[in-house]
Amino acid sequence: MSQSQPALTKSTLRVRRQLMEAILFEQLIPYNETPLSNSNEFLYRIGNQNRMFQCVGKRTSFDRIRLYDDIDMVGEDRSIRPTTIEDIVEELTADSSVKNQLMYELEQTIQLSDWTEKHVDIPKSRRHLSYEQLESSITEGHLYHPCYKARTGFSLSDHQAFGPEGKRPFKLYWVAARRKDVQLCFPQDESLFWKEELGSSLYHHLSQTLLSLGGNLKEYTFVPIHPWQWKELQMIGIQPLIERNELLLLGQCGDDYSATQSVRTLWNVTNLKKAYMKLPMNMINTSSLRTLAPHTVCAAPILSDWLHSVVVSDAFLQAECRLVLLKEYASVAVERSDHPELNGQIGAIWRESVHLYLESDEKAIPFTALMMTEQDGRLFVDEWLEEYGTERWVKRFLEVAVLPVWHLLVAHGIGIEAHAQNMILFHEDGWPTRIALRDFHESVEYVHDYVTRPDLVPNFQEIHPRFQNGRDDQYYWMSSIEALRELVMDTLFVFHLSEVSYALEEQGLFCEHKFWSLVREIIEKHIDRFSHLKERHAMLHPSQPKIFVESLLRNKIQKGNHRHIVTNALAIKS
Repeated sequence: MSQSQPALTKSTLRVRRQLMEAILFEQLIPYNETPLSNSNEFLYRIGNQNRMFQCVGKRTSFDRIRLYDDIDMVGEDRSIRPTTIEDIVEELTADSSVKNQLMYELEQTIQLSDWTEKHVDIPKSRRHLSYEQLESSITEGHLYHPCYKARTGFSLSDHQAFGPEGKRPFKLYWVAARRKDVQLCFPQDESLFWKEELGSSLYHHLSQTLLSLGGNLKEYTFVPIHPWQWKELQMIGIQPLIERNELLLLGQCGDDYSATQSVRTLWNVTNLKKAYMKLPMNMINTSSLRTLAPHTVCAAPILSDWLHSVVVSDAFLQAECRLVLLKEYASVAVERSDHPELNGQIGAIWRESVHLYLESDEKAIPFTALMMTEQDGRLFVDEWLEEYGTERWVKRFLEVAVLPVWHLLVAHGIGIEAHAQNMILFHEDGWPTRIALRDFHESVEYVHDYVTRPDLVPNFQEIHPRFQNGRDDQYYWMSSIEALRELVMDTLFVFHLSEVSYALEEQGLFCEHKFWSLVREIIEKHIDRFSHLKERHAMLHPSQPKIFVESLLRNKIQKGNHRHIVTNALAIKS
């Protein structure tokens, strides 16, 4: 008698499912889609006779494909067995190095997710948690990307100590770096900045420690380092700089911090109104290496100032939307031409706390909460839908969430990466009031001929030498308006609000088709109101039947910036 296979964990099933969903969505492996009778479901057969996968799912907004967990492999003899993740990756790429890296990230995602499932006590309902509690209690991660918790280089103890799931506060390491190697962008005099940011006690402590090590503030300045990154730096070449006193270790001290969902952005546990700190971490999570390129660190405060000047000049954004920009108001980066392997590894961005903007009757939640289902089987927003009425609440939510981002694009020619981690919803007893946007240092785009006020656009060539020979589509300036549309629709619609619309339909609360019709109607009414924007709006072609979207998984396994075509949920039906 053959032994039965061990049951797959919840995390393994999810990673396998999201991997196959991404493959189908991005058309990475040929497949056939056959409708099943008396339902809106399809049978998917993926691959060829030598290696064919079979699963059932449905096609949702923007051609997002949602599968059930069962994914089988069909043999040449028509035998059927459960598919392994290795089977799928084997079919996905023949490049052994890419295959090994992808398998590592998928397995790491499963391992860290399994640990979280077993050890993290998630309340039956997260609806009444504070903003910071939600940041550590929303453990689901990216609902599309299969490497949603890859965190390369993280051990289980690192996951527990430095992941948001562990809910553990920690102190930062502080070093002194020689000024010749440091790029600073502070909003005021440097010494005044440090005194206000650190507090007099920590400023005095760091200054005295620096003096005791033979340094002084004329030659050196302070730089914070994440404690996980400090360990990582020992392995990638920091020791020679320490031995030559290019970097002086001042110790692990100061306020306590804890990780947000993005891991490398930290909130101040000691004082909620003090800045979030974004620090480089030499790890890959989802699609990206989470270091901080020095040129983007230098640009961060200037980009925030630019966006702020645009918002305050616009009565709709400033007075009606009361749009909040969590400004990245200060930054520091260590950069050395003789140690290029360290560039991007040491630096920091200070970002305003959401608590600086909340009014007495407002609360804030991460947008990532909105599409989550609680352990009681109901949506996070279920009580709000009951109280205000589903359609009324959805309409208000879309007005609050979509219009500021879309207006910034159409009226000012500025596209922002408005995915769920970059947006915060303000509400009064569940009724949406306004949004906060954040994380601008590498996620703002414009086209020179489309931006309304080119005189306000930063002179990037003066910010950092890297920008001086920058090509179109390499940094912030794009070659086409289509790129702006793609950025905004990808992040806000395809990979963000589509999760909300899908969750609402799955719960039988609101039809997806109606959701996107409502989005289109809200945008059209806005453009009718601001009729001078009609021509600019038409240039974006937001209602064309087919649109390009970014291929997140293909970009991970193949070099280049890949896109694919999907059906536009905002298209006007004939």
